[in-house]
Amino acid sequence: MARWIKAMEIAALPAQSMQRVELEGVAVLLVNAGTGSHARVRAFSANCPHAGAPLEQGALYGERVVCPWHKAAFAVENGHWLEPPALEGLKIYPVRVDSDAVFIDLESGRAVPQDQKQARRESQRHIAIIGGGAAAAAAAATLLEGSFAGNVTMFAAEPQAPYDRTCLSKFVPAGEMKPGEVPAILPEALTCDPRLRIEHIEVTRFDVPTRQMTLADGQQPSFDAVLIASGSAPLRPGIPGAELGHVFTLRTLGDAGGILEALSPGDPVIILGDSFIGLETASALRKRGVKVTIVAPSGLPLQRVLGARVGGLMREWHEANGAVFHRAKATRFEGVRTVESVEFDDGRTVRAKAVIVGIGVRPATQFLSGIELGEDGDVSVDATMRAAPDVYAVGDIARFPLGSMAGTPGSAQTTRIEHWRVAQQQARIAALNMLGENVRYEGVPFFWTEHYDKRLDYLGHAGSWDDIVISGRPGDERFAILYLQLGRLQAALACGYEREMALLSERMRERLSTDEARGILGL
Repeated sequence: MARWIKAMEIAALPAQSMQRVELEGVAVLLVNAGTGSHARVRAFSANCPHAGAPLEQGALYGERVVCPWHKAAFAVENGHWLEPPALEGLKIYPVRVDSDAVFIDLESGRAVPQDQKQARRESQRHIAIIGGGAAAAAAAATLLEGSFAGNVTMFAAEPQAPYDRTCLSKFVPAGEMKPGEVPAILPEALTCDPRLRIEHIEVTRFDVPTRQMTLADGQQPSFDAVLIASGSAPLRPGIPGAELGHVFTLRTLGDAGGILEALSPGDPVIILGDSFIGLETASALRKRGVKVTIVAPSGLPLQRVLGARVGGLMREWHEANGAVFHRAKATRFEGVRTVESVEFDDGRTVRAKAVIVGIGVRPATQFLSGIELGEDGDVSVDATMRAAPDVYAVGDIARFPLGSMAGTPGSAQTTRIEHWRVAQQQARIAALNMLGENVRYEGVPFFWTEHYDKRLDYLGHAGSWDDIVISGRPGDERFAILYLQLGRLQAALACGYEREMALLSERMRERLSTDEARGILGL
């Protein structure tokens, strides 16, 4: 029997608004998706199941609730997850609006199963996922979210189940999280699902036309459909001494643990490369008192992605926090068993207890056969993420058409985007199509980065721009940067604008003018 608890007066929850309430120790998100005087109230668990973000600080747009931190999206009607990185829906509570008040039944709250469409009738197939990262997890969650009666086998070469790789550069080097504390991505209910089998073994060859694999132990299974989500492999410098100990790349739990163990406060470290992963790691190590030198030929970090002007501002922010920049190229690592110093092409030699290499990645596709690869080893796919009949490719390896993104004027372009959440978006699209649906990637690319305890959100994809709007500067509690082309928004970088960027992640599905973008951010 329902036990109704008064949550609030309906007048305090106007149309198109969300509020958080605490009822008997339970945090509840109240959503009024109605219009005018017509109330349409729903009640959900109040925190995002991905990382615990308070959803009331996000955005309500149309039929979606959007997380303020990482832009996961949930259906207003029933709490189903629509966009990663959340891979499960919200708990929903019965609601009653009576005598101008909202009442909630906490005891009858439940997780609602995801909707199943008739197009998912091909339920007996055996589907394989090559890879054990974020994209693989999103695909598995999508395949298993309802009544699919087939089997899914995930081939994850690392011994751990899929885990949150974003923690490796943000939290582990700072000592804020031990390698063993890095959270898993898949919800526990899915890891125990009998339809899913995770094989911790390398796929050494995959023949695309026949969909047959060769595993490291010699087995050669074949499958009805295959998702290639193998990610990328970090590049290592081909210079003398590269084989020395304490020369790290940062891709796995083992890499992050090795960096944490090798460096103590006051030790000198050299980071080769000024990409996001290099700067995130620099920030994390500086928080622990490690002496950081960032070395790259450009002299301006993130210049290719953010431009020289913003790259200069990012450099100033890191320098204000004690990082040192050196414009050069490494030519030799010196040491006996472990690296002790690095020689550069400008004649300088700098002492180092460790070197962290972040000079780029290459798609991990060397095991593929029977398909033509791009110059850098990528796989071309269409907007459904299809690479060949019943074979899909997503994430770092996929070159996909981005012209459908509303912020991109002109004809469709193809590109690769090496970001964690984009890989998950693509994996969800591919998995839905494996189940018989016909959906296309029309999302807004998004990634987040963290520096000195400040999270920066980047929405869109600006291959070029003819104007830039800057409000504040990196390091401020709030700043926003808009990249514009022909009066239209291409991309936005912001800190401290959680609700606005959550709304923008939905609004950018349509082309936005400069004035519209500025209005949403209040610039």
